[in-house]
Amino acid sequence: MKNLLITLLTLASYNLYSQAHIGVMGGFDLENEYSKLGVGINFMPLPKVMVGGMVMITPFDVDDDYEIMLNVKYNLGRFNLAAGYMFHEMPDDHMGMHMGMGSMHSSHDNHNEPYIGIDYKLFKSKKVRIFFNTSESMKTLGLMMPIFNIGKKMHMNHNMDHSNHN
Repeated sequence: MKNLLITLLTLASYNLYSQAHIGVMGGFDLENEYSKLGVGINFMPLPKVMVGGMVMITPFDVDDDYEIMLNVKYNLGRFNLAAGYMFHEMPDDHMGMHMGMGSMHSSHDNHNEPYIGIDYKLFKSKKVRIFFNTSESMKTLGLMMPIFNIGKKMHMNHNMDHSNHN
């Protein structure tokens, strides 16, 4: 896992001429009713494609519960479609679905699974997005907002009429 993260960060640092976004997010898991906080980074190697990762924790509800999500997003205007892989820790199932596992295991199990998601830019002039991620074990709805951008900025048309500056 560490090698994959180091590789992704190295690729991002070599390509800073492209645009990267670092943001924060908050959400609510509709499956188990846990609140989540997170931070993420998205790197844009192509104009409509983003590669990213995020870490989300449940600071108020469950001790030591986390999700590490690696994904690829495709931009469709105000929508982004995401698909990725999630590494997370879940509390033992209190409904008895893991009863045959024995008593040697800790109170939490590690799970890895694919997920899909969608996010929508709420306002044209603001960068706040609403997102929904779903997998076998979670369905998270929340808001995300970039804190800062790294890399090349979009160029604006600088053909201004300078006749008024005399």
